[in-house]
Amino acid sequence: MKYKWMLAIIKGDAMRSMRRIWLIFLIILITGICAAQVPDLVGYWAGSAPAYFIEDGAHDLVEDDRIVLAVVEQTDRLFTGNITFMRDGEEVVEAFAGAISADNKTLYIAESNGYGFGTIISENEFEMFYLEHGTPAIAAIDQFHRIKA
Repeated sequence: MKYKWMLAIIKGDAMRSMRRIWLIFLIILITGICAAQVPDLVGYWAGSAPAYFIEDGAHDLVEDDRIVLAVVEQTDRLFTGNITFMRDGEEVVEAFAGAISADNKTLYIAESNGYGFGTIISENEFEMFYLEHGTPAIAAIDQFHRIKA
């Protein structure tokens, strides 16, 4: 009988220890989820971009526009490179800068004439919506796939 209070203390300490273990486990789990790896976009990406070109009140649907996007440098969630495409029968190369949002799935690209907003689908695929104002105005849906070396 005189040791009953001692058993109660030991049981209480065991419960507190279990709670601490669970709390530490949950903290580690949550930290692992929050610290997801930033996707590596460095490399070459090939894409096609169905697009509408609007000029002087007329519209033109281009359904088989080929694009190559080269990400040449990435620092954490910022990246830069150039995009190559054909316009009016001539090859055009434009520099761009981009950023990946904190969710590691959404990306944004800015270049001299327009902006792209996209979603990273997998480590080898992303989709981007491109908008360009001016003449011609352009709206495009780009699907990019990583070019394996």
